[in-house]
Amino acid sequence: MMLVFLFASTDIKEVMVEGVAAIKEGRKDIARDHAIKDALRKAVEQAVGTFISSETVVENYQVLSDRIYSKAEGYVSEYRVLREKEEDNLYRVLISAKVKLGRIKDDLKAIGILVEYMGRPRISVLLEDEDIRAKMEEHFVSLGFPVVDFETIRKNTSKDMIKAVFDGNEKLAKEIALRNGAEIVIIGSSEVKEREYRGRDIYEVIVRAKVVETSSGEILSSTILRKKYPFDEIKAKMETAKEVSDKLSEDILNRWKGGVNVFYLKVKNIRSRDIKRIKSLLSSNIRGVRNVNIKEIRKNFAVFEIVANTTINEVLDEISSIKGFEIVRFEGSEIEVKYKR
Repeated sequence: MMLVFLFASTDIKEVMVEGVAAIKEGRKDIARDHAIKDALRKAVEQAVGTFISSETVVENYQVLSDRIYSKAEGYVSEYRVLREKEEDNLYRVLISAKVKLGRIKDDLKAIGILVEYMGRPRISVLLEDEDIRAKMEEHFVSLGFPVVDFETIRKNTSKDMIKAVFDGNEKLAKEIALRNGAEIVIIGSSEVKEREYRGRDIYEVIVRAKVVETSSGEILSSTILRKKYPFDEIKAKMETAKEVSDKLSEDILNRWKGGVNVFYLKVKNIRSRDIKRIKSLLSSNIRGVRNVNIKEIRKNFAVFEIVANTTINEVLDEISSIKGFEIVRFEGSEIEVKYKR
C-alpha cells in the first residue's frame, strides 16, 4: 500500500474512486501513472458535486474541465492506493483520496459557477460612503453576482428616502432594493477616524454591514470590521471594504448552498376546495421540496410557503411546467400564478 502526500490541508473530504488507463506498448508503469491521474480527477469531480448539482456540472463541463479538473492533483492533500490490477489490457487502481474542499469552493466561486448555481440573485449595496460602496459592488460583480447600480436606485428614489436608508431605516432599505429588482441588499454604515502616531497619519476604518434577503427580511450575514492603515485614507477604505465583502460573500454562498431556501407562491383564481390539491401538486412536482405550508387564504387567492433545497430559478421552472398554472409575476423569492381549472 502506498501513501502519497501532496500538501497539508484542512476542510477535506475523503472519497474512494477507481482510475483506469490503457496499457500501451506494454508500458505498465505509464499506464499506472495515468490510472492514478484518472482516479484523482474523479475524486475532484465527486468533491465538486458537493457544491453544485449534476445539471450545473453538465452545463459548465468545459469550464470545469479547463479550470478545475485539469489541476486535480492540486486539490488532493493525500491519497492511498488501496488496490491495483491489470485486466484486459487495462490498468486499474482503487484509491482513497482526501480532497481539499476549501480550495475547490474558492475556485468555483472565482469562475462564477457557485453564483450561477444559486440562480444569480441580484444584489444592491446601500452604504453611504461612495468609495466603500463602489469597492463592494466591484467585488460582487467579480464573483458573478448581478449588481443593481446605486445610481439607478438614486434616480428612482427620493432624496429623503435615500437619507433615511443611510440613517439606518432597514425596512425602507429592503423596500427600495426590492422595488429596484434586488433579491439581496447590503445595508449598514461606515466611519473613518484619523489620528497621528509618531509623526504618521493613521486611518481607522469601521464598517458595519448586514446582508438581508429583501422579500423575506431574513438576515444572511452580518459583520463589524475595524482596520487601521497608515498614510492613505482611500487605501484604508479599499482594504477594509474588500475584507468585509469577502466575509459577506462567503456567508451568502454558504447560506444559499448549505441551507434551505424559502419561496412564496401566490395562487390567484383559487377556491377553498382546490387548496389541498394544489398543495399536493407543489409537493410532487417541485424537486427538493421539504415542505409546503399554507400561509394565507383569501376569497380569490391563497399564499403557499415552499421550503426547498433548490434555487428560485429551479422552482420557477418547475412551477411553470405544472398544468393549470400561468405565471403572472416573479420578484425576489415571490412567484404569483393564475390557476386555470
